[in-house]
Amino acid sequence: MSNRDTGGIRVLIYGAGAVGAFVGGSLARAGHEVTLLARPALRDALAREPLRITGEGGEDDISVPVAAVAGLDELTSPPELVILAVKSYDTAGALPDLRRLVAEGAPVLTLQNGVGNEEELGAALGTGAVRAGAFTISVSTPEPGRVVRHTRGGGLGFAPVAGADRASLAPLLALFAPTGLPLVVARSWRVLKWSKLLLNILANAQSALLDLPPGALFADPRSFAIERRAFLEARAAMHAAGIGLCDLPAYPVRALAAAMALPAPLSRSLLRSRVGRGRGAKMPSLWHDLAGGKGQTEAPWYNGAVTALGARVGVATPINAALTHLLAEATSDPAIRARFHHAPERLLAALDN
Repeated sequence: MSNRDTGGIRVLIYGAGAVGAFVGGSLARAGHEVTLLARPALRDALAREPLRITGEGGEDDISVPVAAVAGLDELTSPPELVILAVKSYDTAGALPDLRRLVAEGAPVLTLQNGVGNEEELGAALGTGAVRAGAFTISVSTPEPGRVVRHTRGGGLGFAPVAGADRASLAPLLALFAPTGLPLVVARSWRVLKWSKLLLNILANAQSALLDLPPGALFADPRSFAIERRAFLEARAAMHAAGIGLCDLPAYPVRALAAAMALPAPLSRSLLRSRVGRGRGAKMPSLWHDLAGGKGQTEAPWYNGAVTALGARVGVATPINAALTHLLAEATSDPAIRARFHHAPERLLAALDN
């Protein structure tokens, strides 16, 4: 990946949901030649009019022309960088396309949530072709061709993968610098992705099962107790595995971990209002997976990753294991979700058993 004389490069966004469209629009506005690999509805919308990025109230309305294709055969020239923004459960299905793109010379930057994608991509594509990233802005797509930004803060984090040094990230930093988005570099991809995972698991699985927004979970001492236990299990497993923490744009992860380690009443008092501001009005990702009837969620890459790490390092993770199991059941049996709908006492009883 190298800048051309114009300063821009050809970027393919593989997975043009909210994150992919926002990142693609930001890079296009900064002068890069961006193409979104998109579903037909989005491709057709962008053929008619520019991509729009707005705030929740319609403020900061930005329009930027972005090309879109429905398949790789529609590309007129190979990309110089692929940004992967599909759900973790779609990584395996993307591998044939990604192998083709890597063979043509493009590295792959994954901005996916969860833990496990770097390993899967590295095994399939070669670790030298993979770059690790994290995205910390809350966004959604209410309609094809429009992205809503729910939080003003946030940005991107990057980290070297598999023996590469920080200098290997210089092209990515140069690529994103003109977007004006805050950028950070972590010392390793494990530190980066596990620090982001702590944010991903926060008020996510419970929100999906209870059909309640994150703020309601932190307002209820019973629900907060579950959140805290799941978080502390993750931290214990990370500590045993020697995985550290890094702060991310708009998210002081180290301070969050310190606050969660305080006695529960004090911890909840400190974090209750902050969680609402960090999430905005948007429901979390596992809720969207479950409510949308997708038949699968990213829980195996979130709470399930905590359970897997705990098993490897000898740290018990019963809350994360139970949440992963219940979400798996709820994806195939609507009665499970109906049972826990707005009923934290039932969920707490199920987790304690």
